[in-house]
Amino acid sequence: MNKKAKKVLVGPLDWGLGHITRTIPIIEKLIERGHDVHTCGNEIAKKLYTEVFPNLTHRTILGYNPKYSSRNTQGWAMVRQSPKFFSIIKKEEKIANDLVKKFNYDIIISDNRFGLKSKKTTNIFICHQTDIMGPKLLKPILRKINRNYINQFDFCWIPDTNQKINLSGNLSSFTNNKCFKIGPLSRFSKHKRKAIPNKYKFTAVLSGPEPQRSILESKIVNLFRQLPSECAIIQGKPLSKNHKEHNIDFFAHLSTDKFLDTINNSEIILCRSGYSNVMDFSALGKKVIFIPTPGQTEQEYLANYHSEVSKVKSIRQSDISLEKINSKTSTVIQPSYDEELMDLAFEKAML
Repeated sequence: MNKKAKKVLVGPLDWGLGHITRTIPIIEKLIERGHDVHTCGNEIAKKLYTEVFPNLTHRTILGYNPKYSSRNTQGWAMVRQSPKFFSIIKKEEKIANDLVKKFNYDIIISDNRFGLKSKKTTNIFICHQTDIMGPKLLKPILRKINRNYINQFDFCWIPDTNQKINLSGNLSSFTNNKCFKIGPLSRFSKHKRKAIPNKYKFTAVLSGPEPQRSILESKIVNLFRQLPSECAIIQGKPLSKNHKEHNIDFFAHLSTDKFLDTINNSEIILCRSGYSNVMDFSALGKKVIFIPTPGQTEQEYLANYHSEVSKVKSIRQSDISLEKINSKTSTVIQPSYDEELMDLAFEKAML
């Protein structure tokens, strides 16, 4: 542990909730080591961070606000929005410099925010996709852009293990002398699973940009209504309210403890195959069915990868049916790793 406490700004991407929640273990360790931590992001990030860290200072900054296509064309949807994204990255850098000038931060930790860095700080980038997935025609240029941005940071922390069979597969295969594996990041890694009777046959955990989040919710609601058993949907909408319809409990958002209770009360989980979900359900050891966002190549890759290494059931969104969600599935693998990986990364960054 370093004797000098640092002032650290942590900022996650506003692309679903996973980028926010997976920084929680990082923040916990920073606080444990005596550092002064501030967070930044949109109103949803503020709400989530305040629930876990009520005494931390939060700075509200602009988000990327990505929109998915309603069809199977997410790669091209991102290309169409790229001028907006590049503009935000430039604005983000100015915001970072202004915040550093005003509040004297020593270190900035950015989870996938390419512009959240300053020449006056040590800059750390959290990213599991160093070898980016994308449409075949776009992959070479996307890979080049991605690596160029990563190289602008002092360090890249990859939330995975050094094992051959890991959680991210080939997504994290590119490394250089700035990249360090720090082990999976899950807010549930320290929670022990309780052996309790299941209240819910299925619980769906929804996340990600619209309209695909709502499209999946609609399909799942139609299925759950046909079941005789109790089901739950965690909507991933922190600014909305809970309610109940027929046999379905709708939870707009749940705190970490209540989320954990609901998952422990569930027999099978339905969710996107985003990497934060992969890490969370690896930590929780619950049976899961992955439903990748149509055309989202990273999620499609992870769903296919874990259907092989974890034997987890993967269903295309267009193919969801009662028969398929009732078919056999498994839990996400729990690869072994050295818990000192994160400590080593902290030491290299003088944290």
